[in-house]
Amino acid sequence: MMEIVVFTLNAIVVYFLADWILRAMEQKKGAVLKNRQIIFFVIFLSLALISFNTLKTLLTNL
Repeated sequence: MMEIVVFTLNAIVVYFLADWILRAMEQKKGAVLKNRQIIFFVIFLSLALISFNTLKTLLTNL
């Protein structure tokens, strides 16, 4: 049960972090990025794969 809570909270954090990174990129450029949804998906997927793999490793070792 604890793993479900941890992974759910991680997904929420990853979503908001990906959104923050995308907005920072747009602010630096000064305009909305073309293909914004695809860029968000790539950022989100990268963060999710890294963080979920790290959490899986950490929770397995406990």
